[in-house]
Amino acid sequence: MEFLKSITAEKALEIIESFPVITATETIDIEDALDRILTEDIISNEDIPPFSRSLVDGFAIKVKDTHGAKETAPSFLYLQGEIKIGEVAEITLENGHCIYISTGAMVPQGADGVVMQEYTRRMGDAIEVTKTAYKGENIIFAGEDIKKGNKVLGKGKRLSPFDLGILSALGVSRVPVFKTPVVGLISSGDEIVTIYQTPELGKIRDINRYTISNMLKKEDSIVKFIGIVKDNIGDITEKLVSARECNMILVSGGSSKGERDFITASIEKLGGEIIFHGVNIKPGKPVIFAKLWGKPVFGLPGHPTSCIMVMVRFALPLVRNLKGEYGHEEKWGSGMLTNNIPSTYGIEEYVRVTVKYTDGRYYITPIFAKSSVISSLSDAAGYVVIPEGREGYEKGEEVEVHWFE
Repeated sequence: MEFLKSITAEKALEIIESFPVITATETIDIEDALDRILTEDIISNEDIPPFSRSLVDGFAIKVKDTHGAKETAPSFLYLQGEIKIGEVAEITLENGHCIYISTGAMVPQGADGVVMQEYTRRMGDAIEVTKTAYKGENIIFAGEDIKKGNKVLGKGKRLSPFDLGILSALGVSRVPVFKTPVVGLISSGDEIVTIYQTPELGKIRDINRYTISNMLKKEDSIVKFIGIVKDNIGDITEKLVSARECNMILVSGGSSKGERDFITASIEKLGGEIIFHGVNIKPGKPVIFAKLWGKPVFGLPGHPTSCIMVMVRFALPLVRNLKGEYGHEEKWGSGMLTNNIPSTYGIEEYVRVTVKYTDGRYYITPIFAKSSVISSLSDAAGYVVIPEGREGYEKGEEVEVHWFE
């Protein structure tokens, strides 16, 4: 393939999103299910709550018996008994009567409202109600939260703490989820050394390994670090073979012109296919996307900012597909630019920005830094996308910010 015969970002995403991924499933304990992805719809097999319950401490009543009640002209109701939380309500409420009921306790038959204690006065074996109640007041009815037979969680949903609360309410202790994908990570470059070394002149520490690994961990993926490889076909080929059992392979560095032949040649030597090499973006243009053993392979740019922006825009969406996650919604907002952002027409550009909230609105300030500067990512709240068809944005324009999640 001709080097950097670039395709558009839109076309690259279309290719990546349509890549045929294989997802495996497993059933795990609910204790381990946070952030995992459901493999099937969860249908409720019962009503939640299973019985009508009181939301307050007070008195179960017939609403019609309090019609017109107020502080100066209260309704008078005889006390018929008491229902405590955890008890079965075996009493049927009679006209002109009330039953004391605890928060969470079962509402008795015949009652259609609960009046709070604060709106009553005890009068021996009776009470005065000092406000008119309405039907259903302070009651959560059987099935009002979740109805039997309804879908409560959909296939492809990433499970939040609140989703796990729903599952626990339904008694679902074993949860069907997609298996966590394993991503093989290779650091490439003659200049790369481990972070435990003091680099000689001309060498740099392996920054991308740690940023990429932790981005993948935030996506609930398992990272298998294969090692640092030199810029030669033999070493790269060996490390690719070591990553064969992974669901995806990422090679950090080695995608630009000087090193491209080693990555592409190694993939092709192993029977793989280079799908595209070069996307019309800045930073990150020399990205490689390939297929090897039916698995997706990314050749990521070596400069930290280029590498991470390619991860955010292109690699992470495919990781989510490998996890079986559907409908991921990127977090974004809008605000006013505090400075001009120039851009080259015909290139989709990603500009890191800081965001300040003042006087009820967001103010967006671009960070102008080269693609090798890692500190610009640490300082940034997110990034602004400048489309191919624009030559930048002007100070005072309203722009969208994609938050770094």
